[in-house]
Amino acid sequence: MNELSNILTELIFILLHLFVFLANYLFANKNLFYPSVLFSLSWVVILALHFIFGFTILGQLYPLRIETFLILFIGTLSFSFGCFIMSVYRHQRGFERPIHLKFEPPIFRISLKLRMVFLAILVVGLPFYIQASYRVFLASHIDNFFVGLRTELSYGEEDIGVTKYLVTFSFVIFSLNYYTYLKQKSNLNLLIVIFTLIITLAYSVLATGRTYFFMILSIYLGISYLIKKGFSLKKYIAPVLIFSLLFILIGILYGKGGSADDSLKENIQNSSETTAIYLVCSLSALDLERKNNVRAKYGGENTLLFFVKIGQKLDLLPNVKEGTLISEFVFVPYPTNVFTFYSPYIRDYGRLYAWLMISLFGAFHTWIFHKAVNTKNIRYSLYYSFLLYPVLMSFFQDQYLSLFSTWLQMFFYTEAFLAINSYFNKRFSKKVVA
Repeated sequence: MNELSNILTELIFILLHLFVFLANYLFANKNLFYPSVLFSLSWVVILALHFIFGFTILGQLYPLRIETFLILFIGTLSFSFGCFIMSVYRHQRGFERPIHLKFEPPIFRISLKLRMVFLAILVVGLPFYIQASYRVFLASHIDNFFVGLRTELSYGEEDIGVTKYLVTFSFVIFSLNYYTYLKQKSNLNLLIVIFTLIITLAYSVLATGRTYFFMILSIYLGISYLIKKGFSLKKYIAPVLIFSLLFILIGILYGKGGSADDSLKENIQNSSETTAIYLVCSLSALDLERKNNVRAKYGGENTLLFFVKIGQKLDLLPNVKEGTLISEFVFVPYPTNVFTFYSPYIRDYGRLYAWLMISLFGAFHTWIFHKAVNTKNIRYSLYYSFLLYPVLMSFFQDQYLSLFSTWLQMFFYTEAFLAINSYFNKRFSKKVVA
């Protein structure tokens, strides 16, 4: 009877999320890339997978309690509410342009020389990044390079050093070159974007975090949606499948979900289970955390980690404990150390704080979305594509405030490029006038 109750509860909340998704979809004129549509759809998919995997690949997966379902559902409503309020505000202020109307921005010249300089920095930096990675691997005392590197970066004391900032730099350069290619198609720009993608993948593989590949996918989909004429999601099924295969293969490389020494059948079985754990166990981990009644500490050491570190360095917050981005493993009964977006916010200031912040993020996403759609401006197009990443990863863990330093880096790199590019454009205009 208890099992039947769990099944009915899960089905009810899947249907409730589906209802919210459909409401958002209709509100956004059936635009799948509207922030609240993507957010609610991602949770429909994850909840459905949690339900399916519980009867198939992950037969022992712990069911979710009503409290956890409510946290997730109210969170989806909160994000949607933030999107709705921002859209209404923009419409009333006269900022709104109907989403379906096409708009061509004024011509914006993107310097080829500047792009090549930025790309050269990535290329020159790669050997140093490899060297730093090898040093970290040696400190792990593990035979397998990628397993040792990942273990030491996650749990050891060695750090990759200043070259780690090249990882986020590579994302920005890839986005700039892909945007340029779609705006100014040529064989040269195609070669540049392919080469940039290869370099970006190299940095991401060495960073040993498979979530980095979601950032690359987000950039690719976001910019394609905004810039490509006649964009259709159906055309991107193949790239998404290729991404999924790459995601699994990289997992085997890292020793997660398979091994080069195992048979093909064993690798498929192990990879399937590991991928399923990756996708849905964070929900059960959040449920276990709430079941254990983990209390809010009201110190902000999780979501405000960046500011806590700054405060400690300035001796402004000597008594606040510094948190960590990496949580300890729990067993549900499958091992996982991720707890969805909501966990660090609830652990800091409680559920209301989590719902408030997700609604603010929804509003911010919507503002960026409309700026990107209405202007096709390179700045907002890039920022919109970057922000797809935390939306798509909300089922996994917080990628907003917990990665605040990462967002600062990407903002700095983007604005630095645009500022230098604008300077070159002004000099070019003066020469043309002269």
